[in-house]
Amino acid sequence: MSSQILLSLCAGCAMAPLPRKGEPLAFFDIPAFTAEELELRGLVIPVDLVRGRSATDLERFRDAADRAHCPCLSLVHDSGIDFGADSDASTKSLLTLFRAAKLLGCSEIAVRLSGASSTTDVAVAPVRAVLQSVHAQDLNLLLRPSLVPVLDPATLVDTIKKIGGFHIGAMPTFAHAAATADGAETLRKLAPYSGAIEVSVDGFSKDGEHTAWDLSAYIEGLVGYGYTNKLAISWGGKTNWVAGVGRAREKLMQLLGREDPVA
Repeated sequence: MSSQILLSLCAGCAMAPLPRKGEPLAFFDIPAFTAEELELRGLVIPVDLVRGRSATDLERFRDAADRAHCPCLSLVHDSGIDFGADSDASTKSLLTLFRAAKLLGCSEIAVRLSGASSTTDVAVAPVRAVLQSVHAQDLNLLLRPSLVPVLDPATLVDTIKKIGGFHIGAMPTFAHAAATADGAETLRKLAPYSGAIEVSVDGFSKDGEHTAWDLSAYIEGLVGYGYTNKLAISWGGKTNWVAGVGRAREKLMQLLGREDPVA
């Protein structure tokens, strides 16, 4: 049921300046702002937001998120990990991400496989070994499809099946779906494996429709497929990010049949 879908924020938005203030939110204020001002109930954390932060900072951020009832859900690394280039270094990077995710209180990390890893079996054995290690205990790994080149969703599904187990899945993005031959079909193929889906949003027309791809068709398709996991709003537009995320939330609530009451 669509009422079970959790709406969250890809917190990379918060690295941009606030409207009229000229500077970004303070790091530890992000959870409360997301919950109170944007009315979203979870955070997807890009690695860039926490890079260079101490373990104490990550734990403090987790505590702030818990107090705001806006928990950290996923830690996302989009730079790409290529197990074909250096398996040991890539394994170390993956383990580092799992450690950071635990400090933040996330239940999963999401990464892109790059280079040879994205199209061959070279990543299967090392990723499976990491997921079976004590370092990844109780955490899930979600694979994100690449945009350059555009990854065939069938390849992503095949990689997930080969790795196997209960702790591997996908985190598709609307931007990737739109770059494929049939965005709605791409999401249909990936939805059964998806622990979360990034709702990539770039802007809206005057009549409330997304300007780059058919947001309504994608959401209605996911609901029709029976998708019940997380949706994370990612704002990629050039205008006011707070207003953009707010408009995206309103649109999603409408499409999910959960519009805010008027009185």
